[in-house]
Amino acid sequence: MNYPIERVADNWERRIIRNGYVQNREIYSNGRRGAWQFYVSGFDGTVEGKMGRCSVRKEDGSYDRNVPINPDNRIKINGRWYDRRYWDH
Repeated sequence: MNYPIERVADNWERRIIRNGYVQNREIYSNGRRGAWQFYVSGFDGTVEGKMGRCSVRKEDGSYDRNVPINPDNRIKINGRWYDRRYWDH
C-alpha cells in the first residue's frame, strides 16, 4: 500500500499508515533511505521472554499503549508483525 510521504526535516521523512500509526525514516547523506520505523515510547512490566505490550506513537500525538510485543521483540501493528529493524525506542 502506498501512503503519502512528508518531508519533516532535511534528513527525515514521515508517513501515516492505516489506523493512524506514524512511521519515520532517515535519509542518509548518500541519498539512500533507511527502513520505515515506528516509535515505541515504552513497555509494560512484562518479564523479558514473555508476551507483553508496548506504546506506539500515533498521528494525533497520542500513543496506542496496547500494541503486542513478543519474546523476539517483534511488535504487531494492523495485524502484521514487525521485527526490531522496523521500530525504535
